[in-house]
Amino acid sequence: MSPLPPGAYKPATDHWGSFTKLSKRLPEGSVAVVDRTVAHFHPGLIPALEARNPRAIIQITGGEKAKNLASLEKVLVGGIALPRSGTLVVVGGGTLGDVATVAAHLLKRGVRLVQVPTTLLAAVDSSLGGKGAVDLISRGNVVKNPAGVFHYADEGWICPELFASLSESQLREGAIEAWKMVVCLDGPLFRRYMRKAPELKKLVKDARRLKESVCAQDPYEQTGLRRVLNFGHSFGHVLESLSRFKLSHGDAVGLGMLCALDVGRTMGITPASVADEVEQVLYRGPGVLGRDRIAHLLRRAPIGAVVDLLAADKKAGKSGELRMVLLTGIGAFEVRDVPEATWRTLWPAWKQGLRP
Repeated sequence: MSPLPPGAYKPATDHWGSFTKLSKRLPEGSVAVVDRTVAHFHPGLIPALEARNPRAIIQITGGEKAKNLASLEKVLVGGIALPRSGTLVVVGGGTLGDVATVAAHLLKRGVRLVQVPTTLLAAVDSSLGGKGAVDLISRGNVVKNPAGVFHYADEGWICPELFASLSESQLREGAIEAWKMVVCLDGPLFRRYMRKAPELKKLVKDARRLKESVCAQDPYEQTGLRRVLNFGHSFGHVLESLSRFKLSHGDAVGLGMLCALDVGRTMGITPASVADEVEQVLYRGPGVLGRDRIAHLLRRAPIGAVVDLLAADKKAGKSGELRMVLLTGIGAFEVRDVPEATWRTLWPAWKQGLRP
């Protein structure tokens, strides 16, 4: 059987265990990209990689500021000697995972990729599904993810000890992404979450199972099913950009979900009872931030900047129309075009931190 071409869909292959144990799976002569901060908190990480005689260990401090062309170039240069059959392993959160995914696709026109997520957010979301991208600057604003690729990881290593150094806010934003998938895709599971919040390991496994089921059916976002993963992202990305990324991605998606519930209710797509219930559960369960944070970010933002950010969003339709994932029930959704006039009617309430 001939090898799959670069970017081809590959089912998720997860391995759970300690990093020291799983690192023995790494072929010698690989290239590693490691979050410098993670290496500081977990001093055994670099020695475990060095034991595999890597060609290079590239350390980059993770965070949205690292998700740029300069970081991508650093990884590409560090991986020049990697053969086509080589492996690139990335140990870090979603931003480094994104950069490494693009690099793995470009190096020698495609090398093996191993994802080792070190944040809960990356574990439940970005390390799975093959997508990688870097940010660009447009009209003075950072636009998220306009330049990217599909390059599915050959393996995912889930090392629970790497989550031990995460802050409360980092755990919250990962939980928000996981609960987002559950509310859109699995109503009965969401009801169980409402009664009792899951333990971390179950949360990760449930989220990865749900995301994998979507990606298997729509690996390149062509059928439309995979759009469900963008629930909360349209206005979430706007808020993230307006904060100049002081607002974390997970928290931004949480606030974006509140906006999406408002839009859905206004358009008559999301029943008011569903919007009310989901909003309250998002506060109690994963701990979505309050609407006062939306107000703080929008208070000084010119509406024209929001229009530009929405127009630049890669999820827009062919004619630039805003396409959003809107709930029709718990565990059910539709993708709808949202007229600008609709969300503009919600703007005054959002600027005051109120529920329209």
